[in-house]
Amino acid sequence: MERYEQYRAVWNELTAPGAQFEIVTGKIRGHDCRVYANAPGNLRDLFLSSAQFAERDYLVYDGERITYAQAHQQVANLATWLLANGIQPGDHVAIAMRNFPEWLLAYWAILAAGATCVGMNAWWTGAEMSYAFADSKPGVVIVDEERLARIDLNDPELGDVRFVCVRCSHPQAVPWQSTIEGQHPMPQVEIDTDSDACIFYTSGTTGRPKGAQLTHRGCVSNVFSMAFAATLLRTIGERNGSIDPEEEPPVG
Repeated sequence: MERYEQYRAVWNELTAPGAQFEIVTGKIRGHDCRVYANAPGNLRDLFLSSAQFAERDYLVYDGERITYAQAHQQVANLATWLLANGIQPGDHVAIAMRNFPEWLLAYWAILAAGATCVGMNAWWTGAEMSYAFADSKPGVVIVDEERLARIDLNDPELGDVRFVCVRCSHPQAVPWQSTIEGQHPMPQVEIDTDSDACIFYTSGTTGRPKGAQLTHRGCVSNVFSMAFAATLLRTIGERNGSIDPEEEPPVG
């Protein structure tokens, strides 16, 4: 019981009024829900909060390293390119590639433009990708060479979609590098905290996959909940003497 009481005491302390993880009651689509008072309003703002780590490495892939400052500039440039090429807040932009660094940069740029990111399973066949194109109707698809080779570019379901080619070249696609050039500021767009941030397709059944929608608030709350859990356990450990409060927390 003593351990539970300590756990509950730290929990209440961290979520109390004025605390870092203060919890209040807010309206979400007409329903009263418990929400974090200090959480960023959207994923764009969450990403912008990492600008303080400018010179630290953000992405490492084989021998490639991208700092936070470089990532922020590339995200701002790609978001600017998306808006200049017809993507409006609320539109769908798909990512179809393996886990290259560009996947994450594209994700943040799509959100920074106020659009919704549609994640395409990298294992999908051409027919499965065609189904998702017809279902989500993206205005732009950011794609790598292997996924591009599976797509029938004459598929009528594609409509007027534009392709951005990552680590490849194709006469019908825009080179990735040309979309991230320049020194553009981060676009200023209005993003509703309860609007769709991304759509990921379900799997594990014999039927057609369903597009599961995740809102900005839901995604940000998930990040805040992970930070809360880590802070809760660390605080208890420091008070029990099992964690040195001067020791830097581990990072991965």
